[in-house]
Amino acid sequence: MKNRGRGRDAATPPPGDAPWWAGLGLTGGIVLVAIGVGLLLWLVWGGRAATEDWHQYYGAAKVLAIGCVITGTTLLASRRERK
Repeated sequence: MKNRGRGRDAATPPPGDAPWWAGLGLTGGIVLVAIGVGLLLWLVWGGRAATEDWHQYYGAAKVLAIGCVITGTTLLASRRERK
């Protein structure tokens, strides 16, 4: 059996114990990247020092990182399916 046949069906929802971002896909990943970049830019240009509100930078960076991972893995998976 090839690897393609063993993968999870894209039409089935993720299991109940999956993280909240498990079923977002490419569009959701791009939206999270845009939100993360927007939040970081808003915090940087807002005039606040990083020492005052470091937890806000951390939260925005987490959103950006999750978006990058989702977008990257989705693009790699679609590239692998084409081959």
